Amino acid sequence: MALTDFNDLHKAQGLEAVRHQVMAAIEAGPASNDSPGNESPLAPSDSGGAGEGDSLQKALQRYALIHGETKVYDSHQQNVYKQAGMKATMGNELFNAWMKHPNRRTMTWVEVNGQQQKDASNDPLFRMIERFVYIYPTKNAWDKQRQDVVPLEALKAYMPNDYTRWMEHRRRKVIDQDNIVFDPTQQADTETTINTFTGIPLVPDEMAKAEKYQKCKGIFDLLCHLCNHDQETIDWVVRWLAYPLQNVGAKLDTALLFHSDVHGSGKSLFFGEVMRMIYGRYAAILGQHQLESQYTDWRSRLLYAVFEEVLSRSEKHNQMGTIKHMITGQTQRIERKFVSGWEEANHMNGVFLSNEIQPFPLEPSDRRFLVVWPKGTLSTELQNRVSFELANGGPAAFYQLLLDYPLGDFSPHTKPLDTIARQRVIEFSLPNFEVFFRDWEAGDLEAPFISCTTRDLYLYYRRWCNETGNRPLTETKLITIFSSRLEKSREWFKIKGVKYQSMMFVVNEPPPEKPKMDVLGSCVEEFRRKTAKMELD
Repeated sequence: MALTDFNDLHKAQGLEAVRHQVMAAIEAGPASNDSPGNESPLAPSDSGGAGEGDSLQKALQRYALIHGETKVYDSHQQNVYKQAGMKATMGNELFNAWMKHPNRRTMTWVEVNGQQQKDASNDPLFRMIERFVYIYPTKNAWDKQRQDVVPLEALKAYMPNDYTRWMEHRRRKVIDQDNIVFDPTQQADTETTINTFTGIPLVPDEMAKAEKYQKCKGIFDLLCHLCNHDQETIDWVVRWLAYPLQNVGAKLDTALLFHSDVHGSGKSLFFGEVMRMIYGRYAAILGQHQLESQYTDWRSRLLYAVFEEVLSRSEKHNQMGTIKHMITGQTQRIERKFVSGWEEANHMNGVFLSNEIQPFPLEPSDRRFLVVWPKGTLSTELQNRVSFELANGGPAAFYQLLLDYPLGDFSPHTKPLDTIARQRVIEFSLPNFEVFFRDWEAGDLEAPFISCTTRDLYLYYRRWCNETGNRPLTETKLITIFSSRLEKSREWFKIKGVKYQSMMFVVNEPPPEKPKMDVLGSCVEEFRRKTAKMELD
């Protein structure tokens, strides 16, 4: 029977025959066409050999026991192995002989790491050690090269052969989750934290001031056009844009809302193209999809955001809480798919653009938005000027203009102007019961603003809703809402000598010199007379 491999030889003649042929091949040396300089050390063989020459001598040269450990360092592969793996590879007899030999080497971890570092530039493990930082106690790592958080599963897929070595290596870097910060103010301790902010990418044009900002004149004219050339509005908007650039990382308590039914006014051109070129990677243009998504990683590391038509009609009221928190919240929760969520400082300032008369509802007491209604379309001449400046240093010059602009007493807490456009959005947003109460209190309705029974007021409210095309609330809801603004109590009142008792809204306390029942009775009579007159008319 022909013997085709070492397995057949082993079965036919025994292990000693195999060893004899292997040693003969080793003594013969490499083939003549192999370069000795390119010869690499052989790994331990399954037959118990350790490579070239005498097995035990080669093992003594190649391997070292790590001091205080049960692990073995392989100087050829520059790797660390467990003893169980070495026994399986070398064989028990050779491994035991190596372990008991008086010339067996012992190395400390310091020596192991130093030895490994000699050829670290070409070792994927050390590239991993330098590039990735494990974030405790999450399943994420910080990628220094990408400047981003990556899941460990992605890291394992990226370098499958070295992932385990990286996880077990003593020089692997670890940082607490709270010490991964986004701090544009540059106040975080550089020794203990990783700051994900690397600076505004655009370099301002320092010559712009001497040149009277000619390179960005079209850009500034576009802003004036959007503000309808109202100087007070222009000044407020420019300061709003300038403050976070003069004080990098400043979080303003306000946002800009530019909306108009005029298409092509240039809102996106200015707030989207021009300002985004200044902020670079720290700016984003967002839509409804991002706002409604369960994942909020789009908010991470943003200084400036433009929201275009972010709310559908069905979501206008549902998302207002999210919008308010984005404007005034100091921190925000970042959730990313397949990555553990984290808390991040909120340095984002936002601009909202829309072509609807009511982009989202505003309350009368809201002080978060400066609302502007651009009245005209953008002329072709101005659009061409802005396009030319965008390609010829205009954004850098405008950036310098914003850095030079005097802020006066403007601060992150400066309240926005009460523009006509803002009042219009508020009016459009008011629910019908708010309009009813406002007009009743102001004396603009047939019903006088005096004490009355809650039932009389509700019946009048229903008739008012019918005439104005509004859908009325239930009596319980309306009375509950109004009871937070007026005194509601069960009172006695007298009409034509007859006493009645009912739940009432007491608008003004009766004068002490007059009986309360009589005063309330006269109020109820007058209210019913005025509202009945309206019904007859």
